[in-house]
Amino acid sequence: MHKLQVGAFAPARLSGIKSQSALVTYCTLATPPTGDLIFLASVLLAHFSDPHLPLAGLPTWREWRFKRVLSLLSWFYRRRHLHAPAPLLQVMQDIEQAHPTLVALTGDMTNLGLLSEFRAAERWLKEQNLPPTLLVPGNHEALVREKNQEKRALWAPWLHMGENNKAPSVLVQNHVALIGVNTAVPSLPFMATGRTGDQQLELLGKTLRTLGESGLCRVVLLHHPPVAHLVQNRKGLTDLNMLQDILRREGAELVLHGHSHRATTCTIPGTSIPVLGTTSASHIASSPQKAAGWNQITITAQPATWDITVQRRALGTDGFMHDSEAGRVYSRHRHLPKTAV
Repeated sequence: MHKLQVGAFAPARLSGIKSQSALVTYCTLATPPTGDLIFLASVLLAHFSDPHLPLAGLPTWREWRFKRVLSLLSWFYRRRHLHAPAPLLQVMQDIEQAHPTLVALTGDMTNLGLLSEFRAAERWLKEQNLPPTLLVPGNHEALVREKNQEKRALWAPWLHMGENNKAPSVLVQNHVALIGVNTAVPSLPFMATGRTGDQQLELLGKTLRTLGESGLCRVVLLHHPPVAHLVQNRKGLTDLNMLQDILRREGAELVLHGHSHRATTCTIPGTSIPVLGTTSASHIASSPQKAAGWNQITITAQPATWDITVQRRALGTDGFMHDSEAGRVYSRHRHLPKTAV
């Protein structure tokens, strides 16, 4: 029997994969030609979202827009009382103590999408000293239409974007592939809709197919919920049906999202693909439904399945983090690589 050391399936981090052929070669090198089962260590994935870091300052004279005025008023009168540094600190300490292998961060680091907020978020991310992390932007990062090259450069170590900005981002650790889908686009005042876009959807389909044929566990990240009725229509995806069609056709093992500020579990309609939402990581513990928390996800390779265990962690009114509900276990069919070298 061919043996492989734990963790030899992949290097510590792989991002910005340049070609599908390179990815297939990379993945299949770890699978013995005989098809013998090899032992792969479990991957612990930490999923948190919507930290809405404290406002770093007011807009410059170039950054004032009507929608930013509305969002600033919302922050001053309501949201700054709901999103606080203390709950976020508790969540991040809890994540650190869990020693995750990977981190999935599904957007809304900022409140107004200001350059000063992007810089503050960059400093905050560096301070966390996180393991390999994939970040997808939220609607607050794209609050208004403006140039974003400098902002994107600030977050490049966590965005893992390739040369094509329309393509999904990819981060691979051991046998798990995080696939980032950017749904953050500017929308009209009083709206927080998202859109995937035709080009990104086409490339997402190809990415899912390639990663699936390579035998990886595919975890899709996006900010907006990929299922209807989890948020109001004015906050939903405008091309939701097209995204669901891609997921139904190409498959995925798990989908993670933010935006709703609620811990939810459901599936992509017509499939058994689990969909997990989470509360804001900075929300005060005023109610169990919205208290700050994160999803602790363990992914283990079995001979024919991926065993995915989800434990929801949440901030209690006592100021401590707790398991908020019984853990959930999902068993997903495992595709072995089609080719071997």
